[in-house]
Amino acid sequence: MLTFTYLHLMALRLRKDKSGAVATEYAFLIAFIAIVAAIGMTLLGQNLSAFFNSIGLALQNAGDAIPTLPT
Repeated sequence: MLTFTYLHLMALRLRKDKSGAVATEYAFLIAFIAIVAAIGMTLLGQNLSAFFNSIGLALQNAGDAIPTLPT
């Protein structure tokens, strides 16, 4: 009878303890944020690269169009 009471009290204590659930929730949250960030960086990175390449080409073409004075 003493063993059953002890096991019952331990089960009640574990059921009330929510620290494991909180750690699991944080792990899922961190994983979700990492996945969303990776997808966002991939999509945004390609667009930013194309944007800066077009700016570089425009500046290069603008520089080529500037007349130079003969020396």
